[in-house]
Amino acid sequence: MATIAFFYEALTLLVVGLLFVSFVRSVQGVPVPSAARRKHSSPLTGISVVLLIEPNVDPEHAVASLQAQKYPKLDLVIVLSDGAGLEERTRSRLEADARVRLIETRSLTVGWTRQNEGYAAGFRAARHDYVLFMDANVMLRAEGVERALGLAKRRGTDLLTIFPAFTAISRSERLMIPFFLQLTLAGVSLRKINDANSDAAGGFAPFFLFRRAAYEALGGHAAVRADRFSDSTLAQTIKDRGYRLLVANGTDLAVLQGQARFRDIWTSWSESFNEAIDNNAKHAALLAALVLALFAVPWLLVAAAVLRLATSPEPVAMSPWLGVVIIGIPNIMLAMLHRRALRNLLDIDDSLAWLQPLAAIITAVMIVTSSLRLEESWLGRLADRALAGR
Repeated sequence: MATIAFFYEALTLLVVGLLFVSFVRSVQGVPVPSAARRKHSSPLTGISVVLLIEPNVDPEHAVASLQAQKYPKLDLVIVLSDGAGLEERTRSRLEADARVRLIETRSLTVGWTRQNEGYAAGFRAARHDYVLFMDANVMLRAEGVERALGLAKRRGTDLLTIFPAFTAISRSERLMIPFFLQLTLAGVSLRKINDANSDAAGGFAPFFLFRRAAYEALGGHAAVRADRFSDSTLAQTIKDRGYRLLVANGTDLAVLQGQARFRDIWTSWSESFNEAIDNNAKHAALLAALVLALFAVPWLLVAAAVLRLATSPEPVAMSPWLGVVIIGIPNIMLAMLHRRALRNLLDIDDSLAWLQPLAAIITAVMIVTSSLRLEESWLGRLADRALAGR
């Protein structure tokens, strides 16, 4: 048994090491937006920001961060989707801002998801050559709009998306979100996404900055009206049509506000895993097994080996379990190093990295159950009653 455990640790150490190297190579060369200019050239390029506010989302921080943007040629389109509301003082502040247009979509149209319908309605009110689509859980930093626009123009980008900084407001987030992001980036090469000669595509859905002409050429959100994963489809279509897609390090541009409740984390990430497994139960079982095999079992084997050494009358130096500990510790250290690199990239809290086996077990259960979930359980993404014509 100890021999099997030793070779298992050695194999997983090799695989995890390769994943770490792949991660490092993936994020190399990812652009970082430069500082905003103090003097603006004339004529200015205009940008419209479409902020989608869905029910059960607190938009106050996102709205305040938008109104704090100082870029001269900016208009703000605030879409209140399907009965979403604002505090009275926030509404009054927006109504007094000449840059702002408030739009309310009170009923869902048959064949549209709530998100796609909201963004399409917002785009119709947008006036400028660049349009930033933003969810209400994203908070822009000072000069975030101007810096994002500057990067898009310099790089000739038709769609710019970013990885923002992530704030963790609960223990559940500090446990789960870094691990989710680690898994996500393990299977995605940002370098390939940014390579015009590669078919790889992807991006951060709550922050999509389109050049208007490219967005209209794709047909916009109307072309993907019933698509639950319209962000992925739009990013892939940009690449397929020969337009320029760019993923940037946006930790200095925007912050993704956290989800305090574990239930909300489970719901939103179950949707992402369902997309990854293509709603296939067999794929779910395989992915869940892989997550456990690489990120939980090696740690648990080390713990079991230490316990065996502590309780066995056999001298430690003579025990075959000592080899399991010796090769297992570098495995754990490599995992911690990976999390530290992730923290440096995304400015994310990794204080609970030592609980990785627990995060892996929860994630495996989430992956399996995501293939069984009904669409009605996904909050704010798919308007089932609209698609069903109710």
